[in-house]
Amino acid sequence: MATYTIETLVFENGERYPILMDKDAMPHFYVTLWVTSKLRSVGKAENTITNKINHVKWFLGWQEKEQRDLYAEFQKGVFLSEKDIESIKSYLALDIHHLKGVKRKVSKGRNKVVSMIDKPKLIDVMPSVGRNHHYNRMTSVIEYLTFLAKLAVSRTASEKNNRSINQMEKQFKAARPKGKGRNVQDEANSKYIPVGLVQEYMAVAHFEHPKNPFKNKNIRLRNHLMFHLMDKHGIRRGEMLSLMLTDMTLHGDKKSIWVRRTHDDKNDSRTKQPVAKTKERMLRISNETAELLSHYITEYRAKTPNANKHPYLFVTHRKCSTQGQPVSESTFDNTIVPAMRAVDARFEVIHPHYFRHNWNEVFSGKVDKNNELAALGVTGHKHIDSGTEAKMRKHQMGHSSESSGNVYNQRHVTRKANEVSLMEQEELQRKAAEARKELEKNGDSND
Repeated sequence: MATYTIETLVFENGERYPILMDKDAMPHFYVTLWVTSKLRSVGKAENTITNKINHVKWFLGWQEKEQRDLYAEFQKGVFLSEKDIESIKSYLALDIHHLKGVKRKVSKGRNKVVSMIDKPKLIDVMPSVGRNHHYNRMTSVIEYLTFLAKLAVSRTASEKNNRSINQMEKQFKAARPKGKGRNVQDEANSKYIPVGLVQEYMAVAHFEHPKNPFKNKNIRLRNHLMFHLMDKHGIRRGEMLSLMLTDMTLHGDKKSIWVRRTHDDKNDSRTKQPVAKTKERMLRISNETAELLSHYITEYRAKTPNANKHPYLFVTHRKCSTQGQPVSESTFDNTIVPAMRAVDARFEVIHPHYFRHNWNEVFSGKVDKNNELAALGVTGHKHIDSGTEAKMRKHQMGHSSESSGNVYNQRHVTRKANEVSLMEQEELQRKAAEARKELEKNGDSND
């Protein structure tokens, strides 16, 4: 099977252009044509394009495994059958890490289940990706295949071929796993996080904690600040890594940071550029946060070689070829986060994006508490209605729609619903106990 890799070109204007390369280090012709004419031309973000290429790259494995040349088949007017679609669907559901032979936690093989055919025995079951991931893979693949099919028949276009392509696209989309979107909570939202675990995580991340896994003072403070900003302000990992010195007010009465969209910044040395996915916004910060940022900038960042060549806040401090350059997503994901998880096995469930969900739950709790105090007439507390709460959440998250925050508030809603349900059960149990006592009392009196 051919080995495909994704490389990112950086143009002089700063634009990032992901390309799928084959084993001969040449761009894959049809995928590059699809990216250029259908994705890049409509302004798709680099991360979006990279994800879609990754999905198609995985599909190309199916095509080679089955020894199929779909472009040649499309030229002959032969399009995907229902059997083909089911085969592709099954292949796209597979966990890529397992098939690559990645050892880690699955080093000894696949999951085992009992087969009841003939006589009971253990059989291997391939691990699969999550439903949303599977859905996204299939969506990217049918976009590519529809493009490829139309390209293949462009010289001999006919009404019959157009109908067949449209039918193929419709059947493929219908085969995607059901439940994508609002009805499916994402991993960070649905996974149970024990009460107090985030606080323990943040305590260890503090630069003065004895269990902090990082050795140098500058790195300890930098990493503490990274987690602190995600925890206190609900910003994404990419937004945190793209913060600039020029977008901070650390003194005076209006201390703040700006989360800006820095896509295709030619001054950013990172090939894979961390960027804000949502709207730009100004976030007020506490005196504590401002002091930490100021201390890091003046005492550590300013004294790091090459850090003065760009405006990005967080830089590499250790002596290496990238010293002073902005911290990459790869370093954050593959070095910083794993080091924190290694401190305590319970930390494995905490992912960077979880802090965004956790901020929303904390925010919802603060609104509830404020409204309770307002109802009691406590001075300084005014009732916050649902509309105002949605607007406040929208600004903090950088969403374009107030409804976008609903998914982040789901954990709080679920917890409150469970609390109410538990209260109702306890109330029913109390009443049942009282009724039993009353019956026993009446029975004694009848005797």
